[in-house]
Amino acid sequence: MTARAAVGLTILLAAASASASAQRTFEQPQDPCDVSTGHFLVNGAMMHLKVAVETDNAQTREDRLGEAHEVLVRAMEENNQADNPGAWYYLGRYYVERGDPFGADSALGKVVAMLPQCEEEAAHYLAELQPGVRTAALEAWQAGAIDSAAALFRLASSLSPRDPEAPFYLARMYADNGVFDSAAAYVDIGLERAGDDPAHDQRKRQALGDLIRAHEAAAFESPAIETLLQTRLRRDSLDRALAVDERRLADLIAEWSGKNLRPETRAAVQRDSTMLAQRIAAGRQLETELASAIQRDSTAASEAFDGAINAYARYLEEYPDDSEITLRLLRRYSLLGVTDGMDRMIDELATADSLDLNEITQAGSAVFGDGHPERAIELLDLAVARNPYMQATLSTLARSYYRLEDADGLRKTVAQLIEIDPLNPQTMRLMAAAWDLAGNPDSVMKYVALADTGLGLGVTVTQFIPSPVTSTVNGSILNMSSGPSQPAVIDFEFLDAEGAVLGTATVEVPTLEPKRRHAFTAEANVPRAAAWRYRVAGGT
Repeated sequence: MTARAAVGLTILLAAASASASAQRTFEQPQDPCDVSTGHFLVNGAMMHLKVAVETDNAQTREDRLGEAHEVLVRAMEENNQADNPGAWYYLGRYYVERGDPFGADSALGKVVAMLPQCEEEAAHYLAELQPGVRTAALEAWQAGAIDSAAALFRLASSLSPRDPEAPFYLARMYADNGVFDSAAAYVDIGLERAGDDPAHDQRKRQALGDLIRAHEAAAFESPAIETLLQTRLRRDSLDRALAVDERRLADLIAEWSGKNLRPETRAAVQRDSTMLAQRIAAGRQLETELASAIQRDSTAASEAFDGAINAYARYLEEYPDDSEITLRLLRRYSLLGVTDGMDRMIDELATADSLDLNEITQAGSAVFGDGHPERAIELLDLAVARNPYMQATLSTLARSYYRLEDADGLRKTVAQLIEIDPLNPQTMRLMAAAWDLAGNPDSVMKYVALADTGLGLGVTVTQFIPSPVTSTVNGSILNMSSGPSQPAVIDFEFLDAEGAVLGTATVEVPTLEPKRRHAFTAEANVPRAAAWRYRVAGGT
């Protein structure tokens, strides 16, 4: 027995068992399907079928079904009834009772070919078999019998030509196996069948999303993507090294500039500053070369991503207001360096009714990391406009301004950060960078000193959890001074998106030895706070 026949037999037996378990009323053909028996043998077969359907005795059912089939075969083979649509109609009804989708589909298909007005009638009976066929297809798919699963899904699709489920399953199966043309074709069939029926909305989204994920999985296996990512990693590593050297050079200048130095000290400072300046210049040259390489790599990667980009576009044609997918497509455009695509997605997000601000922050960080600070700023500004108190968003926004050497934008953003997170050394370093860009060395020295030891305590928030019941901040506090710290009290405030205080939590900081940390958790009975900020008790 072939795999297809074995699966068909499984369906047949399951359906027969189910049919035998409940007594029913035999239905005559319904208008406009005016099929008649047309021959006494066909009429006899119809009577056998009627008894089989309406009996509650399993043996009687089995006997009458067998007799109905024997009489119909004799009528067609020995009594010239092969052209009688009634003979094929009741043979189709027999196969439906047996749970044989292949036989039912073939027999009732002949009826429709002879009497097109019976299409609805045939579809009614074939649809009874579709769930069993679909279940068998899923089992075959799970067992790895892809060819059998595909054949059964196609049969399920033909058995119920208005149901989108089977085409959607076929689309997913083909997508998982990298047969993208077939996957896209079956997605289109499923979408056409589903129409605007909200009952199918979840499956439509899933099918379109499956196509995106399959295309992306294939794209990320492309050597072009790997090359692009490796080049980006080199650039990011270089950027970090340059930032360290630039900070060292700034500290060196801030420490020794304008002082009356001994010749040997002046020579040492000159030597160190020259070395750092030369290393920075070489890094900038390499940065330019890597930028050109990234542009070349992005062109090759874009070709690998064509299918995924088209799948995203297809999804957004159907669901243009899906901000999550819009953000994901924005990140793909960012990865590939497609600036006009990024601009379109940001424009779409700017008019979106609702946005997940955390997802925008994550996307902004990705866009910044891909080397597009201008677009990162545009994106993050959308989040800040809706909630100006999100520390993570403001921090990425500040780094984007710094990358663009925009002193005013950086200073303004860091001022917002200081209102939220005043004991964060990184915030102070960003303010020093802002004044450095503005050419104010006195302020640079002030904020560098604050970042190094001047804050006394350095607060690092590592986690913000706005749950449905409480809102929680986790983090640590570092003694940055050279001696033991004094005990301190820090009040955390949990805010809504407009900055109104919803609740507070107090963190008591014990005496800390130099460079020692104190882990803390601040929790308030505030459901889903939008942001946090803190103040040292008795301070600002």
